Amino acid sequence: MRRILRIIIIVIVLSVLITGGILYARFQQEQADAAQSAVNVEDEIVVSTSDLTVTVNATGAITPIQQLPLAFDISAPVKEILVKAGQPVKKGDILARLDTPDLDNAVANAQLGLAAQQASYDALTRPARDVDVAVAEAALKAAQAQAGAATLGADPNQVEIARLQAEISRNQLWQAQLARDLPSAAAKQAAEQASALGFHVNVPQTNPADNVTVPIVQAENGVALADVGVTGAETKPADVAALSSANAEIVAAQTQLDQLKNGPTDLQLKIAQTQLQIATLAVKQAQTTQDRSILVAPFDGIVAENNLVVGEAPPQGAAISLIDPSSYYVDVAVDETDIVNVQTGQPVMLRLDALPDARLVAHVTRVAVTPVRTGQLVTYTVRVTLDPTKEPIRAAMTTTATIVVNQLKDVIALPNRFIRIDSVTQQAYVTVQQSETKFTDVPVILGVRNETESEIVSGLEAGQKVVLVARASFNPIDN
Repeated sequence: MRRILRIIIIVIVLSVLITGGILYARFQQEQADAAQSAVNVEDEIVVSTSDLTVTVNATGAITPIQQLPLAFDISAPVKEILVKAGQPVKKGDILARLDTPDLDNAVANAQLGLAAQQASYDALTRPARDVDVAVAEAALKAAQAQAGAATLGADPNQVEIARLQAEISRNQLWQAQLARDLPSAAAKQAAEQASALGFHVNVPQTNPADNVTVPIVQAENGVALADVGVTGAETKPADVAALSSANAEIVAAQTQLDQLKNGPTDLQLKIAQTQLQIATLAVKQAQTTQDRSILVAPFDGIVAENNLVVGEAPPQGAAISLIDPSSYYVDVAVDETDIVNVQTGQPVMLRLDALPDARLVAHVTRVAVTPVRTGQLVTYTVRVTLDPTKEPIRAAMTTTATIVVNQLKDVIALPNRFIRIDSVTQQAYVTVQQSETKFTDVPVILGVRNETESEIVSGLEAGQKVVLVARASFNPIDN
């Protein structure tokens, strides 16, 4: 009997314990459901696939592809200014010129020298004309004749001329003597004629030779000089100076004739070519020096600044500034943590402070290899070149560059505000709503991310609802 009573008591106790456990479990579930129903959901999103773009942002200023200050490297008054600020110019256009007459004269003289050397070279190398050969032959014969005359000494022609001059002098003396003797002879003849007629005429007996008149003296001197001239002509020695001069003329004439017939020698041609090259270099050097007084546009562009005044010396710095507006670029500083993702060719979107509605397209054209250190900050310079645009952009405009470093298609992406990172384990979690009153922290693996979204590699599926709840009101339940 006691055994039956003990069994009944044990059954009753077990029944009470089981009933209490069930009631306690139900109480705990009611308490959990009440806690879940009190969770404050701040935001929610249904997981889906979408495209994810990863970007890097940086700021910089618009810069023309070419921007060059031009300056004179010599000092002289400004002669003329041919452009003004804002004027478009072409490559090679003259922008300004200094007043340098000495340099201009040097160029003119060098050009004259070149023209003379070119004429000499052309005369040396062109085929000889018949008339040139005939002239050279005549010149050679004349030089040979002069040499022969200088070698013979006495010239027969000159001797004959001297003898004729002596005869003339003697004739002049005879005429003077005849003029002196004529009156005495006439008086004697008249006396003889009178005596034959029976008349007696007394004629003084004088010797005409005793009467020496001035003309006779002059004529006698002329005869003496003429005789000396004959003697000199007959005994004239060879003219050494005339012979040397004639021989030199023969050599020159023969050389000229040989050159006309045979053309220039290799040495003559080389000398002429060298002289022509020297003259050409002299012109180039003079022009190069003159070019220092001229500012020329090195490329197509626009005059950005003009600091010249006619009549005054140019400034020490830039005289004229020139920019090339055909293309622009932006140099931006990218942090060392982001530079590993930046590559040339990546697309870039530009936003300008001055043109807030404009969206300019660009691309990365250069990534610096060496860093720029500013204190503890390490950055790398990235050059972004703008694509052609019709927007009224200007140099030095401030812009924000958004570099697209990665683009993913059809991936699960979640806004960063829904993702929590454990500070100890660095594990990423999201809160998934299981039912109306049930929420669970789910660990996820992250992929690439940008400033607003992150790729969920695993842990979530499309269609799940992820919520953002206040941490103080939520104790996650692991189901």
